[in-house]
Amino acid sequence: MLEFLVFAILGCLLGVITGLTPGLHVNTIAILGLSIFPSLSISPLEFAVVMVGMAITHTFLDFIPAIFLGVPEEETALSILPTHQLLLQGRALEAVKLTALGSLFGLGFALLLLLPVLILIPMIYSGMRSFIVYVLIIAVIFLIIREKTKEGILWAISVFLISGYLGILMFDLKILSTTQVLFPVFVGLFGLSNIFFSLKSGVSNVPQDEFIPMKIKPKFVSSGFLGALGGLFVGVLPAMSPSQIGILMYEIIGSDVRNFLISVSAINTSDAIFSFVSLYTIKNARSGVATMVGKVLDLDLNTLLLLIGTTAFIAVFATVLHIKIGRLAMRFVGRINYRDLSIGSLFLVLILVYLVTGWFGILLALLSACVGLLPILAGVSRTHGMGVLLVPTILYFLGF
Repeated sequence: MLEFLVFAILGCLLGVITGLTPGLHVNTIAILGLSIFPSLSISPLEFAVVMVGMAITHTFLDFIPAIFLGVPEEETALSILPTHQLLLQGRALEAVKLTALGSLFGLGFALLLLLPVLILIPMIYSGMRSFIVYVLIIAVIFLIIREKTKEGILWAISVFLISGYLGILMFDLKILSTTQVLFPVFVGLFGLSNIFFSLKSGVSNVPQDEFIPMKIKPKFVSSGFLGALGGLFVGVLPAMSPSQIGILMYEIIGSDVRNFLISVSAINTSDAIFSFVSLYTIKNARSGVATMVGKVLDLDLNTLLLLIGTTAFIAVFATVLHIKIGRLAMRFVGRINYRDLSIGSLFLVLILVYLVTGWFGILLALLSACVGLLPILAGVSRTHGMGVLLVPTILYFLGF
């Protein structure tokens, strides 16, 4: 057990790096880890523990760049406006605490739901399989018409279809394996595109309140529970992302900033757990990290419980690190040379893409980045870029 704890902490440290580095997604390290796994002198279970520790820590720490630098991953893109509202009010530390609280709620409720979910997911999935495509189509239509303006809807449709065509191409070219091809595509769509656009951005120097008490209100608990359920839906519905479910949660919760932040962070953390539950129950992983684990490990109940235990153990460290690093960021964010940080992240990500997928991966990442810039420039939700997976998935379920 001591050995597993060491590997869990190693994963936690990797999660800190992926969470704090703009453009470096946890899936990037997961795919890189899978590619070098055969040369590592560790067991598949130890590799899985590292991946779980990284994934859980990432769901806490990836809010820090979104709060202080305005650099979100796809999962935290929805939090930009609410966190910046608090930042401009001098309450960035409150945003840090709220996202930590939401992640803990997501973890806690996911653990409470674990037993019934183990029984229900196979039943729900088998029952929904015949009409799951229509659920996906309805969700896509809702997300598109939510743009409200005619121009916004047209842009949303365009982004969805263009990214969908990109998804069809990436699977049809067969130059890279299915596992490899997702790496440069997602790096481009949600990493490089954001770095390119945000190079011109600065950071706010609004004085921040360092002494903000956190009162847990009953509505926070209900928002955390809804977020955990949202993470469950992400774990069951193919190709749906946390941010898309977050938008649906937004319609339920409303525009209250604090409840919304708790819900979004709960979705991210519970999704990290339920993706492994889906891998065990329906043999279908719903996250990049779970997919990588499934490549090296045949998940049984005992192994699943070990990974869930690792999750709970790491969450304690991740919470402390999240708040500590949030306090440091609050004090030093005005001194950060954001442009240098972004350029460094850009080169790091491109080097990783080249090492894993070669020059073709670089070209695919740059092409995906161009597609990823479309919703940013058009002012529509970046979640429409998930058409890269949704369109091939919908076509598959329709029999094409």
